[in-house]
Amino acid sequence: MGLNQYHKKRDFTKTPEPKGKVTKDHSRLFVIQKHAASHLHYDFRLELHGVLKSWAIPKGPSLDPKTKRLAMHVEDHPIEYGSFEGIIPKGQYGGGTVMLWDEGTWEPLDDDPYKAYEKGHLRFNLHAQKLKGRWDLIRFKDEKHWFLIKYQDEYAKEENDYDITRALTKSVKSNHSIEEIAEHYTHVWQNSEAKAVKSKKTKHRAITKPTIVLPEGISKTNFPEFIAPQLATLVDKTPEGNQWAHEIKLDGYRILAFKNGSEVTLKSRNNKDWTQDLQPIADAVALLPFKQIVLDGEVVILDAEGRSDFQLLQNSIKNKEQAPFIYFLFDLLYFEGYDLRKLTLIERKSILKNILTANIPRLHYSDHIIKEGKELYEYSCKHALEGIISKRVKGTYLSKRSKDWLKIKCLKRQEFVIGGYTPPKGGRAHFGSLFLGIYNKEGKLDYAGNVGTGFSSKSLNEINQLLLQNKGQTNPFTSKPPGFSQAHWLEPVLVCEVEFTEWTEDGHLRHPSFKGMRLDKKAIEIVRESELPVKQVEKEKSTHKTTKKSTFTVTNPDKILYPEDGIRKKDLLTYYEEVSDYILPYLTLRPLTLVRCPSHYNECFYQRHYNKATEKALHPIDDPKDEEHERYIYLNDQQGLLSLVQMGVLEIHPWGSTIKHLEEPDIIILDLDPAPDVPWADVVKAALDVRDHLNQYKLKSFVKSTGGKGLHVVIPILPEYEWEEVKQFTHIFVQFLEKLNPKNYISKMTKSKRGGKIFIDYLRNQRTATAIGPYSTRARLHAPVATPLSWDELSNHKEENSFTIKTLPKRLKKLKEDPWQSFWTLKQSLRLDEL
Repeated sequence: MGLNQYHKKRDFTKTPEPKGKVTKDHSRLFVIQKHAASHLHYDFRLELHGVLKSWAIPKGPSLDPKTKRLAMHVEDHPIEYGSFEGIIPKGQYGGGTVMLWDEGTWEPLDDDPYKAYEKGHLRFNLHAQKLKGRWDLIRFKDEKHWFLIKYQDEYAKEENDYDITRALTKSVKSNHSIEEIAEHYTHVWQNSEAKAVKSKKTKHRAITKPTIVLPEGISKTNFPEFIAPQLATLVDKTPEGNQWAHEIKLDGYRILAFKNGSEVTLKSRNNKDWTQDLQPIADAVALLPFKQIVLDGEVVILDAEGRSDFQLLQNSIKNKEQAPFIYFLFDLLYFEGYDLRKLTLIERKSILKNILTANIPRLHYSDHIIKEGKELYEYSCKHALEGIISKRVKGTYLSKRSKDWLKIKCLKRQEFVIGGYTPPKGGRAHFGSLFLGIYNKEGKLDYAGNVGTGFSSKSLNEINQLLLQNKGQTNPFTSKPPGFSQAHWLEPVLVCEVEFTEWTEDGHLRHPSFKGMRLDKKAIEIVRESELPVKQVEKEKSTHKTTKKSTFTVTNPDKILYPEDGIRKKDLLTYYEEVSDYILPYLTLRPLTLVRCPSHYNECFYQRHYNKATEKALHPIDDPKDEEHERYIYLNDQQGLLSLVQMGVLEIHPWGSTIKHLEEPDIIILDLDPAPDVPWADVVKAALDVRDHLNQYKLKSFVKSTGGKGLHVVIPILPEYEWEEVKQFTHIFVQFLEKLNPKNYISKMTKSKRGGKIFIDYLRNQRTATAIGPYSTRARLHAPVATPLSWDELSNHKEENSFTIKTLPKRLKKLKEDPWQSFWTLKQSLRLDEL
């Protein structure tokens, strides 16, 4: 056909389109241009014999092999036309908006593709941003009428499950929709070149900056590096009353957006950076006409029925596709220098709704209704949605799971840890089913069943790649699952989401169906979700206060433990009740060394091993290296913590490793122990110096006062290396600091040589050695407390032991955020292989 027909249809003294010429084949270009002319259609173009062979497809391509798409063969176009996106002026042939919907290359499967084209059957593979795999173009009737058909392969999908033209509506060139291209600054063809012109109809749509009025009583704070999200508690029914706001539960990725000036960062609930994976969302947030803002919401992709589709979202991210991501926003945490988390939910959402009147594409306000939660829940279930979220209208924002936010699900669905898989059977490839597990209160993995349905050929292949990367040697479960003799075991690090009908009496799943991998969840967090009776929650008041009163009682509650201050046993109990949310993450599922002072803080002894007299709320763990088979002590809940008060424990020293990874520490402590003649200011300066040198090694650190005269610099790490390796690393690091500054630092504990110096104690980082835990009391005058501090406040922290059990609870109530907020979300490696 050449370009003769193309030239005949155009008067190049009037049309701005390129005249073009036949060129030599060079790149096998493939493009699809979505064309809003007199009728919307998709122009399918393949580079062949120096031109773009072109077909107009009224309904666009389909990934369903059972669906034949009519493709009307039209005139050939010049190669230059393949990069065009913009406006063809009205009155000209094909006048309307053109969007570059897909772009890539094509790979002929015939020895002579031109002969195949002339015979009326082209077979080829597409390697593009949206279309992939094998396709066929088949002629019927006459030269103009062809069918475009997807071949059955791993990229094929049923039309009812996935309509790619409805799911992916943005340009691969500009990331704009065809409506946005028509409305905004664009391009038209002029004399074979694309030149920028202004649309006569509209100019750039200006983003209106809404006027925001903040409530009184909030104060300015520094921009946060991260804020842990508030999480919902699962309940059996929808709460009633006008104290609850109800929202649709979305099936996507929970994302917090941090905009600080021109920089935008998207983070998951575990502080993982998702900015590159969700760049269109980051770009949208960047358009908000405000300097500093922190948003909370869910990123989703909607299916053809307007429902959030997690599989579609996950596949789009994995394949790096240009996808129609939408960020549904339901909370505002920080705005222009002000921390808004102490405001009520309704106050925060009111400001958020006003902010979103700027009408930024992709940013949607997640609305709510008051009172009529039951009706919204029934609507959600009827329309195959996941369920609803109910939130207390007067609740403040809490960075933890709370009963101010409730989730009510239409179907039972939760995350599970993958511990192994069975071999494939029949025609299935890669694997048969996945062994699923959940962690129990002791931190061990219980078997929960197998899932063998819900997989597509594509997901089987993708999951198999993950399985091969995480092979294990032994059964990770506490019991032998059915069929374990044929199992291929894995390291228990992969997390997936599964839908099921119910739990059996023995703790297994009935009728499970795979829903997707959860790359945003940590395996150790996965426990069985149990529905609380909503009546129990409705009776409780909002949980925004830090105080948590328990029913735990102690004997001799009026016994005085700190005589100078009159601090009694019951005062110690009250203190640990108040700080339990803060201290427990640093104690649970770790062996403990306890300093017991049942009569007085000056009369104490150590207890490391479990015995018959140990409180029942505490648990034993075997020491595989102890020839006498002694067992260590650990706790896993608030009851265990409070039982320490009953035992007269005044100091709690946790191990730097967990009971799950007993031999691989996940916490390093550098103890700065100054000689008596070293001023406090020098200790502070030393801690900052240690921090800076750790930063050079790409290790983020945290600081805490010890309740004594020193400071602890604490580094969370991945549990990758054994105790001796970690000890060697810290020894070398401290020797390095000593060599740099021998006048101020010493790495040996010899007291005769420590005058005027700070001993940097690395010996805390060896097996069974411990250090005082964060928020633990000390067996010292005035009941001081080891207190986590932020680096910013350390410079102004004038006293070594300024916080006590009387003053620390007041500090916690005043804090805008936890100074160690990102401690557990960091994934830092020592990278000892690089030393």
